[in-house]
Amino acid sequence: MTSAATHSIKLTYFDFGGRAEPIRLALALSKIPFEDHRISRADWLALKPNTPYGQVPLLTVDGDEPKAQSMAILRYVGATFSETLYPRERLYEIEEALGVLDDFWTSWSPCYFMAMSPQIYGYPEGFGKTEEGQECIKQMRINWLETKLPELAKNIEHLIEKNGGLWIGSKEEPTIADCVAYFQLDSFTLGHMDHIPTDCLDKYTSLKAYHDRFKNLPEIKEWYAAAKK
Repeated sequence: MTSAATHSIKLTYFDFGGRAEPIRLALALSKIPFEDHRISRADWLALKPNTPYGQVPLLTVDGDEPKAQSMAILRYVGATFSETLYPRERLYEIEEALGVLDDFWTSWSPCYFMAMSPQIYGYPEGFGKTEEGQECIKQMRINWLETKLPELAKNIEHLIEKNGGLWIGSKEEPTIADCVAYFQLDSFTLGHMDHIPTDCLDKYTSLKAYHDRFKNLPEIKEWYAAAKK
């Protein structure tokens, strides 16, 4: 592990959670001071040509060449600045959990992106704003909650049980997998997605308790309190 005390760390992303949020959470758990550089869409147009892959987030350490790809950045932060977020002895368990979470998000993604980018799925741009498109999105999301979420939630609950009832990649401390899981689960409780009740996770009792446990970690509470200022 490398101490961050002498390092300058800057994370660049838009002013919302997205692909950067698990990285922010990992940095917070590592108790590492960093610049949370949130850019506007106008900023992005100027920045994009100078990024490695035309994407954010970007992590810049000591002014060196920016590091790209969100999951690579997350693993780098966990391995470099923490002894517990991505330890070698728990590598399989953490990667197993990340695979389960990828299944979760891959299953949900069409329900989400149909509203934003319907052309990905063969529909015209703006389809989500039409009456037909809105009904399509509604039915997709309701169907996912009823037929897909139960099995996917069960898989995550299995990981919690397998690891002693607290976390999904370790029995003692949260890992980068928990940073990803919390972000994914929390997005279903915020009320910003149509047809997704904010209490949709409540019946999955161990999953709900897991979400709340991470949310109430002192480092996470402190991070969100500071981010709101």
